[in-house]
Amino acid sequence: MHRNLAIALPAAGLAMLAILLFSSIRTFRELERQKEVYLRSRAASIAARLETLPASAELDDEPGLENLAVLDRASAPELDALWQGRELFRTETSEGVFRAWIPFHREDGLHIARIDLARESADFLVEHAWHNILIATLGGLALVALSLLTTYNVGRAARAEQRQLEMEHLAALGKMSAVLAHEIRNPLGTIKGFAQLLAERGDPDLVAPILAETSRLEDLVKDLLLYGRPPEPAVRAVNSTEIAAMMESHARHGIGGRAVEYESQVEAVEFDTDPAMLEQALLNLLRNAVEAAGERGRVGLRISADSRWVRFTFSDSGSGFSEEARARLFEPFFTTKASGTGLGLSITRKLAQALGGELTISSEGGTKAVIRIPRQGTRTNGSDSGS
Repeated sequence: MHRNLAIALPAAGLAMLAILLFSSIRTFRELERQKEVYLRSRAASIAARLETLPASAELDDEPGLENLAVLDRASAPELDALWQGRELFRTETSEGVFRAWIPFHREDGLHIARIDLARESADFLVEHAWHNILIATLGGLALVALSLLTTYNVGRAARAEQRQLEMEHLAALGKMSAVLAHEIRNPLGTIKGFAQLLAERGDPDLVAPILAETSRLEDLVKDLLLYGRPPEPAVRAVNSTEIAAMMESHARHGIGGRAVEYESQVEAVEFDTDPAMLEQALLNLLRNAVEAAGERGRVGLRISADSRWVRFTFSDSGSGFSEEARARLFEPFFTTKASGTGLGLSITRKLAQALGGELTISSEGGTKAVIRIPRQGTRTNGSDSGS
């Protein structure tokens, strides 16, 4: 409904503007033709006056009359059709002057009057038409502007409504995730404990898959708890070089034996934040970058700062994201991987926001993910307010 209204209002405004302009222009053109009729009538009236006036008389009282000449047959042989009566009159317009040749009779015979009238003398006929065109144009533009403003407000209201629904949905997911995580964690701990006991007393190879899957479930429970209820930051002083060394260690471990190049550019800076929360957020981005790099790619980390912010930028040489994936990057449980919960980026954004910062991701010739946090530690309620 909102989409249809957003299309209909501007279309109606443009249609109304087109109708008003068309009507006004048609009226203006008709009046322009009436100007020609009016000027011919004026010229004929002047020629009629010449028949009753002496040859020496001048018509200074005629408004708009710029020039008047009385021609005889010897001085205007090119007007033979008028002399012979095959034409009743002849007119032309040039450079704002309406010129007419009109035959008339005097006591001494037939003459032709060449009458020059200023075209502007007939402008009063179209003056109101010009006003109507101006009013129609301004009114139509105002209507279009009002339609666009209404469309914008309707769209903004629709986006706000959609955002509110998404927030309510995400809040419900967060609560459900926290409840499920708590319910799963206790029996999972029991399963893992008995599996470890069996490994000590029996064949470790048979129990190894159980332990591996319970560890994976523990990671899932941890992600669910982080998504449902991010912790409050415990802010302390941190050095960027320590963070960079930690990330490089994790990167080397994640790359393993692959021919993936890891580069880091670190600006040494001290800032206040929760190092555990920051490490968790950066690790999620690092894992994504290492996986996207493939077998012979590149992963980079750049840490920079200004007077207000510290920026952590991860880049990789992978294939980036599709249009659909870009639109759903932060949607919980959405993933393009064969395995994974789809919570990594959602949790990373929540952690960044809990630290008073933000997460942005772009995908051009690979992927670039940037976490920006304030140099002075900030406490927030950890709510998902968008990026």
